[in-house]
Amino acid sequence: MDALLRCIPESLLCMEVKRMKKLSLDVFLRLRKLIHRNARPLDYTMWRYLFEDGSGDAFLLVLSSYQNEDGGFGHNLECNNWNPHSSPYTICIALDYLDIVGDTFSNIKDDIISGIMKYLRSGAYMLASGWVGMQGIPGNNDYAHMPWFHFDPEKASTADIGVTKRLSDFVLRYAEQDSDLYRLAAELKERYRACSQVLLYGYPDYDPVALNIRAFDPATWPSWLPVPVYFIGSPQSDDYEACAQVVQTNLDTIVDALHNTYEIQVPSLEDADAYERSNPHPDGKRWCVAEQTIGNYYWGTHFIVRDLNLLKRFDRLDFPLPVHAK
Repeated sequence: MDALLRCIPESLLCMEVKRMKKLSLDVFLRLRKLIHRNARPLDYTMWRYLFEDGSGDAFLLVLSSYQNEDGGFGHNLECNNWNPHSSPYTICIALDYLDIVGDTFSNIKDDIISGIMKYLRSGAYMLASGWVGMQGIPGNNDYAHMPWFHFDPEKASTADIGVTKRLSDFVLRYAEQDSDLYRLAAELKERYRACSQVLLYGYPDYDPVALNIRAFDPATWPSWLPVPVYFIGSPQSDDYEACAQVVQTNLDTIVDALHNTYEIQVPSLEDADAYERSNPHPDGKRWCVAEQTIGNYYWGTHFIVRDLNLLKRFDRLDFPLPVHAK
């Protein structure tokens, strides 16, 4: 037994002493009411698929409704950008949703992938150095959007490394190996191999090593940056063992936050006005228009589903799945 214990990382032994927090069924059922009442169809059907034995095709069918004729995605799939037209960045958001179903076979999934490949083959918003990012799309300025989507001519002439790495991986998985697009994606993959920038849930972030997430301190961690557990993603991650204690602390925080979630929170008018004063619109307009209130509401329900899925992957739900309607 002593020899066995010596093989277990010390961080994991410490966590066994202190029982890990889990989300109770009562809290889950309360959150389910929030999702059923308030989520847009995309996140509602994702919830059903993940937790209630719902149909993967029903979820994918809703996702496909955000796909344009050119194969790209738009239409407020990213809740704070209401540009209906396609962009490489919005495809990355679609890929986050597509990952939910994993390798599940589906004709709808195949059609979505075929459409994305069609868009990427078109060369839209693509430079020799890769695809442009979220601020490289001029049409964003014609629709409600937050500052990080406002068009910047300089960003339109520079590849976004996170977007490019994400899309290159997709192309290398699904494109014909003798195609020009495959060869270009392979070149871009190699070009940015040593660069730590990645794209995580739409955030232009950095990988676990570059972020030094083992030294995570909530007092100094940037408020806009996802906490380490989102980078790790699951116990199967290569980075999990080294970061286990930090990840488990993050999961405890998520359990506490969901336990105290009773309504979807949106910024008050006072908070919105303060934001406008701190971030003046270059054209004298407001960022926090009605569409952004709706978008923030959508994000609120999406984050609940995302966090519960994370607890599911780390065995932090104190009840079996699926949960059937009563």
